[in-house]
Formats: sequence, structure tokens, C-alpha cells
Amino acid sequence: MKRALYWFREDLRLLDNPALTAMVEQADEAIFAFVIPNSDQWSRSGDRMGLHRSRFMMESLMDLDRDLQERGNQLMLLHGNPAESIVKTAKQWECEAVFSQSCHTEEELQSTKDVAVLIPHHTVEGVTLIHPDDLPFSVEDLPEIFSRFRNKVEKRGLDIREELPIPQLPPPPAGVSRSPITLELPERLAGLPDNTMSFTGGAKDGWERLQHYFWGSQSLSEYKQTRNGMLGWDYSSKFSPWLAWGCMSARSIYYAIRRYEEDEGANDSTYWLIFELLWRDYFRFVSMQHGKQIWRATGLKEAPRNPVSHHPLQWKAWCSGNTRSAFVNANMHELRLTGFMSNRGRQNVASYAVHDLGLDWRACAAWFEHWLIDYDPCSNTGNWLYVAGIGNDPRPQRKFDVDWQAERYDPMGAFQSHWNRLGEVFPLDPNEVP
Repeated sequence: MKRALYWFREDLRLLDNPALTAMVEQADEAIFAFVIPNSDQWSRSGDRMGLHRSRFMMESLMDLDRDLQERGNQLMLLHGNPAESIVKTAKQWECEAVFSQSCHTEEELQSTKDVAVLIPHHTVEGVTLIHPDDLPFSVEDLPEIFSRFRNKVEKRGLDIREELPIPQLPPPPAGVSRSPITLELPERLAGLPDNTMSFTGGAKDGWERLQHYFWGSQSLSEYKQTRNGMLGWDYSSKFSPWLAWGCMSARSIYYAIRRYEEDEGANDSTYWLIFELLWRDYFRFVSMQHGKQIWRATGLKEAPRNPVSHHPLQWKAWCSGNTRSAFVNANMHELRLTGFMSNRGRQNVASYAVHDLGLDWRACAAWFEHWLIDYDPCSNTGNWLYVAGIGNDPRPQRKFDVDWQAERYDPMGAFQSHWNRLGEVFPLDPNEVP
């Protein structure tokens, strides 16, 4: 094949990228492209891409572009409808085919189909730890409960394909001009406070984070004991933003864990991080199995488990961190000011929204989509379904006692004091609440 276009999507990396490797094996020349999402492509809560997500995305794209330029090529940024932009660019540069990593949610699947109608489009699986073809069952026969899924895949032994090296990239076609990607921070983002955590997009920073968490602080050896922490940097791995954007693959993290175990020894904590990667896989496979059904008001159930009022005052209070719960408020301020929230926090604010306030889980999930730098459509939706009691979990609901949770996980109130104080100093703009 003389020339191909590689479409980066949820895979902003060169290391361990099966779709990229497949393209390189066939193409003599290549265009590498990414489509910036339209700001008006939005959901139930207005703009889908908030300030923090936008910043992390642009940092990741800048890092990817640097990696490509070091290897004689570059990243081309496109704008507009994804399928139309990709097809137009592919035809403009006389590409014979488009390659991309497989996606599994309704919107992305439609874009994939729209491209394939007009030009050959080859998709390759690369987002999960376990390749779908290597499961001990078909995706259609996915167990309805996570524990059964885990038991089956572990009983056979984790079958993880080898990590792929960075391939030698083909050059761009003659005439492609080089223009490095630059980051322009929105004024409002520059005005937000400094915080205790620093997430920078891109594979380079993702691997630096892993090196620190594994071999620098050796926090991995205590992950199971500390993972429910609330305030600080090393209580959990915090790999999720780099995983969500594909700056690192789940497979690369898995093999890094195995190397750490060889150096420092295996224990419950090293296993538990693999356990969390399996949860991520499970939500992806659920999305593949059920398709757009995961977005229904009733989720995977035939009827709703909880009454939904979605009162506008309750909705605005939850979004702005102005509820009756100081614990919920602190977590919502952290989300808005940093683009991140701990897993413990997410479970509590989700439970409070659905079970205490009667909010529509879909609107709440869309609010997370707007703010979270580690937004993943499958994991985000899967967790909201889980807490709302309308996912695969057989338990009718996952209602958390937020006062008891605050007492257990923030006994001195340090987390609540920190973020509620900052929330008062930097309140949410009322215009941002749909």
C-alpha cells in the first residue's frame, strides 16, 4: 500500500498500539490525524468537553506530535464532523485506506461506519487488557456479574498478548508542511487555583507518573490499603487520565506491574491494580455487549429502580457543590477545580445524586463527562449504572450513607475543609449549569 491515513482516537501513543503497527506494516507513506471534537456536539448538560479535559487532550496531542516529529512525521489536527474530516483529508492526500483503533460506543461506531462507506477503513482492537478474541467466552455471552467474569478469565489464566514496540514510522507524503501543535490555555483555566495534584497529558508524563508510583515511592506495594484515600497524590495510581486518552495502554501497565513484582515482590496490592484493570475491561465489554442500551433511563433493567424528579434546584445544588452534605460538596468542588475525583468520592456523589436527590443519572453522567479528565464513556456509564442499581449488579441499589463515609474516609475533615474552602473562593459560574 502506497499511502494510508492513521486516525488517532482513544489511542494517543506510539508504544503498544496494535492499529498503528498494522498500518505501518502495510503503508509506505502515512498521514497521522486527530479530529478535535466540535464544541456544539453535546449532551444533556451542555458542552461535552470542559476546560480540564480540553487542556489534558491538547497536552496529550502536543506530546504525541513531538513523538511523531522525532520519527520524521507529524500530527495533523482536523476540525468538524469526525467522519467527514477524515474522509476529506484521506482523499485530499490520495490515501488508499484509513486505519484506527476499534471503538465501542454508539457515536464512535457510527463515525467508523460513515468512513468505511467512502474509503476502506481497517479497525484493530487495542483498548482492553484482554483482547476480546482471547476471552474464554464470546462478548455476547459475557457473564452478567463482574465476579463471575473475573473468576472465568483468571481460572483459565490471564491471557495477555505481548506488548508491541514503537514501530518505524513511514514518512509523510511530499508537500505536507510541518507545524508544531501549541497549547493555548483559556483565560478561565489560567485563573483557577493551584492544587495538590498535577496531571499533564501525554505519554511522557504518564510514564513518569508510573515510574514514580512504582519505583520512586513504591506506593504500588500499599495500593490496596491506601486506594480509598481522599487527599493527596500517592494514595492511588491515578493512571486513569492517561488510560482514558490512550496515552498508555492497559497492557503496558500490566507488564510494568509484572516487572515491579519481579523487582520488589508480588502482594495483594500489586494484584489489586490488575483487578482494577479487569474492571475497566468489564465495563468495555458490557458496552460492546449491550450497545446503546446502556444509555437508557432504565439502563440494563426493564424498569427504573428509583423515582426520578430531577428538580432544577436540587440539580444546581449538586453541580455547584451546594448540597446539605459537606462531603459531597467537597468532592464536587475538587471535580470542578481539578478535573479529577477519587473513586470513593465518585461513588458517594453518585449515590447522593440518584438516591437522595432523585436526579436523572444520565444528566449526572453527562456532568462528569464535561469535567473529568479521565472520562471514559464505558467506565463512566458503567459506574453510574452500578450505583443507580440498573446495571449488571443484582443488588437493587448502591445507596451510600455519605455521613458515615465522610467519618470513615475523612475522619479529621481535612479533605472537606480544603476543597470547600476553595469552592467558596472559586464558586461555579451559574451560567455553566444547564
